[in-house]
Amino acid sequence: MISATSRTFRLALLGSAGLLGATALTGCGSGDDGDQEGGSGGEKKQQSAAQVVQATNAKTSKAGSAQVKLETTATSGGRTETMKGAGVMDFDDGTSRIELGQQGQRIEQRIVDKVLYQKPPKGSGGLPGGKAWMKIDLKRLQAAGGSGQTQVSDPADSFAYSKSLSEKDVKKVGEGEVDGVKTTRYRVAVDVEKLAKGSPEQQKQLRRQLGDTLPMELWIDDKGLMRRQQLEMTMSAKADGGSGGASKTSAEKAKAKVVMEFSDFGTDVNVQKPGAAETADMTSKLIKQSKQSA
Repeated sequence: MISATSRTFRLALLGSAGLLGATALTGCGSGDDGDQEGGSGGEKKQQSAAQVVQATNAKTSKAGSAQVKLETTATSGGRTETMKGAGVMDFDDGTSRIELGQQGQRIEQRIVDKVLYQKPPKGSGGLPGGKAWMKIDLKRLQAAGGSGQTQVSDPADSFAYSKSLSEKDVKKVGEGEVDGVKTTRYRVAVDVEKLAKGSPEQQKQLRRQLGDTLPMELWIDDKGLMRRQQLEMTMSAKADGGSGGASKTSAEKAKAKVVMEFSDFGTDVNVQKPGAAETADMTSKLIKQSKQSA
């Protein structure tokens, strides 16, 4: 049986690699690398916190790719569990591979051509026909106007909201080191409306599940590269109960913290999609779930 906490992990993991993954840095730059020249002798003009955060998307994207470490901590029903993983991500087209572990179980997740594949732990069941991989077409999911219970979306453009960040949305909170690299830390408040990309249906769903704003913290190095990204979510999911054809709906609250660290920028990313005979396409099921929960 899948516990509420396990369901929270599934949501948080897919969210971290899809909705809020590092590959979402792609396409968010305006073409300007964020360096503003002023005065004489090529001196750089001091940037505001918002300008630095906006510029890091273009600068990190130009790096092409990176190795990533991921840690997700979820709390639900009074229980707290942690899942850790590592992999590689291509900032250009969203290709990624991440292997994650929790309590001795391993999950592998890949994104190729904007299609997400996830291989659940052995013996977990849940996939039809004894298939080894779950397949989710992110483009179809987005076109349908929903994200289902997994909150996945196109990883190549889901950070586009960063271009519209205002000064009130970003605050410099200090300095620190990430894996031995000096960084500046910023706190960002993300309006979930920006994540919905103009879809009223998705906006409604995101607000119901995540609230009005999504708090994030970013660690950016002296070159303007993203070194760490921390996201904290309080999620609500419908839980139905009852008998005799009657159902009661309540909101199940769960909290998740997702921390992603980036290093070895420019690393090779060679990710292959699983064979068709190994995959079970769950896209239509997620679209149906999304519409039912809207």
